Amino acid sequence: MIRVLVADDSRAFRAILRTILSRSPEIEVVGEARDGEEAVNQVLALRPDVVTMDVRMPGKDGLEAIEEIMRCRPTPVVVVSAEVGPLNQETSFRALEMGAVEVLAKPRADSRGRFEKEAEEIRMAVRAVAARTSITRRRRPPGTAGPAFPPRGGPAPARRPLSRQALSPTGPLPSPAVPRVLGIAASTGGPAALARILSELPAGFPIPILVVQHIADGFEGGLVHWLKGESPLHTKIAEDGEDLRPSTVYVAPGGSHLGASGGAVRLLGGEPVRGFRPSGTVLFRTLARQYGPGAAGLVLSGMGEDGAEGLKTLRESGAWTGAQGPRTSVVYGMPRVAVERGAVAIRLELEEIAAALLKLARGAGSA
Repeated sequence: MIRVLVADDSRAFRAILRTILSRSPEIEVVGEARDGEEAVNQVLALRPDVVTMDVRMPGKDGLEAIEEIMRCRPTPVVVVSAEVGPLNQETSFRALEMGAVEVLAKPRADSRGRFEKEAEEIRMAVRAVAARTSITRRRRPPGTAGPAFPPRGGPAPARRPLSRQALSPTGPLPSPAVPRVLGIAASTGGPAALARILSELPAGFPIPILVVQHIADGFEGGLVHWLKGESPLHTKIAEDGEDLRPSTVYVAPGGSHLGASGGAVRLLGGEPVRGFRPSGTVLFRTLARQYGPGAAGLVLSGMGEDGAEGLKTLRESGAWTGAQGPRTSVVYGMPRVAVERGAVAIRLELEEIAAALLKLARGAGSA
């Protein structure tokens, strides 16, 4: 049984969330908290497996509570937020810096279908993170830039040896050529992983990055606004037809698949793939078709299997493919399936990924 503590200043929403969670036979709500201070005390007293946390509460808010929980008794925290608009949503994403593992929207009752979808997302997240401890990451001090990108043929920056795992090949080996574009797919645990990776890439990183991040509808702007403060790279919501530029991160908007062709971003229609639009599989298949070995693909932490089949197609085209390893994945679902299906040439833990991408960008391939 997964024991959950619900923290929210609204008594009515605590009751709604208790009902939502109780519909899963594996979940038991063992306590409620009205503010951050009470949440910390309840975590210490009840020792729940997961905490759902609002960020804006009177007195000690959710951010302070998460920080103290991670210091006193690290426990997976799923932020459930009603924030609207990128600037307000940024507060919720800052919770990931404190140690939260997921940010979800409070279910809205404007339509029954939407409410049930968002309610199920909360139950799925709670089940997925219950067995995991929080992942902390080293923050780059505000206002500082990443390392300068070395010129082609210049000395590589010093770093400790990687503990990466090269996997058995299926199809052509990755090309040593510098990719023209990099695709990344992620779900639960992805935002914090993205922030860590992007914060460690230099401002002159030469490869455009396309990102499919499964996230609550309408929260893409908040994610982008937060990532802008974490990385020297230019980060934005992708727009159809805009040029692919180096040092730029294009995040898929909700409701559209993401791809690229002819040196430009493409927003694609089509049905959801296994329930997802945008889909990592569509992204990777598009890059394989348009760029072949001139592309690269990476799958980060997440539930389910999105991206696996597309990444396999990308690998078979001769492209570099990688996946986040099990130790640092909040949910080792998407990466595990990609590995099992032979889609992944190299598996890297989170702290190794930026260095591997820098090496790739220097034309060193995967060796």
